[in-house]
Amino acid sequence: MNTKYLPRIIIIAAIFIIAIMSIGINDAGNRTVVQYPTGQLFVKFTPGWYLKAFGTVTVYRDVLTYDYDKTNDGATSSMSQQGIPVRYQDGGTGTVYGKARFSLPNDEITMLNLHKAFRSNAGVASKLIKTVTEEGMNLTAGLMSSEAAYTEKRSIFTQWSSEQISGGKYQTELKQISTVDESTGKRVVKNIPVITYGKDGLPVHLKSDLREYGIHVNGFQITDWNFEQKTLNQISTKREATMAIITAKANAERAKQDALTAEEQGKANVMTAKYEKEVEKERAIVVAKQNKEVAVIKAQQLVDVAEQQKLEAEQKKLAAAEYKQEQILRGEGDGEYKRLVMEADGALAQKLLTYERVMSRFAQAVEKQKWVPEIQMGMSGGAADGGSSAMALIDMLSVKTAKDLALDMSLSTNN
Repeated sequence: MNTKYLPRIIIIAAIFIIAIMSIGINDAGNRTVVQYPTGQLFVKFTPGWYLKAFGTVTVYRDVLTYDYDKTNDGATSSMSQQGIPVRYQDGGTGTVYGKARFSLPNDEITMLNLHKAFRSNAGVASKLIKTVTEEGMNLTAGLMSSEAAYTEKRSIFTQWSSEQISGGKYQTELKQISTVDESTGKRVVKNIPVITYGKDGLPVHLKSDLREYGIHVNGFQITDWNFEQKTLNQISTKREATMAIITAKANAERAKQDALTAEEQGKANVMTAKYEKEVEKERAIVVAKQNKEVAVIKAQQLVDVAEQQKLEAEQKKLAAAEYKQEQILRGEGDGEYKRLVMEADGALAQKLLTYERVMSRFAQAVEKQKWVPEIQMGMSGGAADGGSSAMALIDMLSVKTAKDLALDMSLSTNN
C-alpha cells in the first residue's frame, strides 16, 4: 500500500465518522431535544434526520402513559404501578385503578421549558404526571366519604379527578355540617371541604401544572376501586341495616296496603252481596210479576172459558128448548097423524101387528105341547083327536084375539 495516500485516507475516514456522529434520526412517535455545544436548544418534532453537531440529545415520547391498573404491565407504558392509594373524607382508605394518557406540547418554546424543568422523559413522567395524577385522585377522595364513593359517587369521582388533573385543583372551602357520630351515637358538627363555585356556576380551579407546561390529558379512565376491610364491613353493616329498614318499611307498607286491600275487598264483598240480594229481589219481583201476569191470564182464560161455556149452555138451552118444542110439535104432529090414520082405518096396522105377535106367541106355545101321545095302546083314533083339539084351541084363541082387537078377519066382498 502506498503510504503517500494514508494521510488522505485518515482524513476522509475522520470526516466520515464526524459526519455520522453529527447526524441524528428522530423516530416516529418521539420528539428530540438537541442542545448544541454553544448552548442553543433545538427540538426535532417530525420523524427524520437532524443535525446533532456534537450536541446533547434528549428523546421524549409524544404521548406518555400512566398505567395504575391491576395488571402492572410496564412494557407498553411510560409508568406503571398497581393502583393509586387514596384517603377519603371520613378517614377511610382505598385504592383506585385505571389508566391515563398525556400528550406533550407541540410548540418548541413550551417543549423547551418542559425540558429545562424536568430534563428527561422519565423526569416528566415521574416528577410531573405521576405527581399531578395522584394528587388529583387524593383531592377528589377528600371531597367525599368512602361510603359515598363506594355506593353512589363513582361517576362523580371519575369526573372530578379528571377535571382536577387536567384543569388544576379545585378551590375548596370548609363547610360545617351536623352529623351523628357512629361511635358514640351523638350529633356532632364537622368541617368538611367543599368545592367553591364561581358566578358562572362552574368549579373554580387553581393553577394547573400540566397546563403550564402544555401537557394535555387525552385519555383518562378509572377501571376499579378497592376499599379497606373496615370500610367494607361498615358499608355492609349499614347496607344490612338499610335493607332491614327498607324491608320493615316495605312490610309495613305491604301490611297497610293489605289492610286497605282487605277493607276494599270487604266493601266490595258487601256491595257484591248487596247487589246479589238486589239481583235476587229483582229476579223474585220479575218472577212474581210473571206469575201474576200468568195467573191473570189464566183467570181471564177461565173467565173467558166460563163465559164461553155459559154462552154454550145458553145456546144448548135454547137448542134444547127449540128441540123440545120441535119434539113436542113433532109428537103432536105424529100423534095427530096417527090419530087421523087410526080414525081412518081403525088402527088396522097396529091391530094387525099386535095380532101377528100374539098369534106368533100362541104358535110357539102350541109347538111345545105334545098333542099326540108317543105311545098309544088300544084304539088308533086318538091321534086324530089330539090334532083336532090343537086346531080347535088355535081357532078359539084367534077368535078371541080378533075380538079383543076389534079386528074383522072376514074378507070384504066389495070390489
